[in-house]
Amino acid sequence: MEFRTTLFNLIASVLIVCLCLIPAAVADDDTAASGDAPRSFADVPSWITGGLGVKTPSEGGYYVNENPPEHPGGFSDINRADSARAESEVPSWILAAAGVSSIAVIVFVSLHFLPIMIGKTREAPPSPVRDRIFDEIREAPGSSASALREKTGIHHATLRYHLAVLEREHQIVSRNAGHTYYYFPNGSTLSYHDTVKMTVCKNPTTEKILEIIEQDPGISGTVLAARAGITSGTLTWHLGRLEKNDLVTVERAGRGMRIFPHE
Repeated sequence: MEFRTTLFNLIASVLIVCLCLIPAAVADDDTAASGDAPRSFADVPSWITGGLGVKTPSEGGYYVNENPPEHPGGFSDINRADSARAESEVPSWILAAAGVSSIAVIVFVSLHFLPIMIGKTREAPPSPVRDRIFDEIREAPGSSASALREKTGIHHATLRYHLAVLEREHQIVSRNAGHTYYYFPNGSTLSYHDTVKMTVCKNPTTEKILEIIEQDPGISGTVLAARAGITSGTLTWHLGRLEKNDLVTVERAGRGMRIFPHE
């Protein structure tokens, strides 16, 4: 699956680059010099050169080709910068390449994301592996994916899939602490506050700080840091996690603070 995803992204990127380069090829149209004559600045369509500030010979410019009889000054007003180019002026191979590239990009993107979209809407069939994972979560609420993998021996990709299905079907709920997710059975006696508290307190230092606060509501930051055996900077980090998850309330007065458990 990883190789397939990388290949799809690579091909789609190449096609998008081709689409971006197609406008540059428009310059190679019927305005090119005929025969084996060398190409010059005059071969570039005037709708491109018009924006470059080209001057006429009378304005101090120069001749880029021999003066044709119909344009004594060496310049043509055909396809001026402010004129619209018709679709017929663009070579058919460029239009065909643009159409094919656009269709190819749409097809590759659809094939890449359609299975994901279908997977979110269809109902997953029963699975004994998924039942086993759910039983482990019921027995040990707050288990992380790594803990479940150690208990069940299920491959991490398979485990992630079944966890996603269980959560989509509202059999379990997840809470995250940092970059780690912890899973709880849905509809259990645990409240939202309980699941959040169990998740945040997976960190033993955070758990110790919360226990001290619950035992001594209104404790100052200085006393709390001393009793927890940590620095004031470390205490600030842990209090930030607890306050963010509505587990404590910090009241600041001047340079000091008083911390209470959230009710």
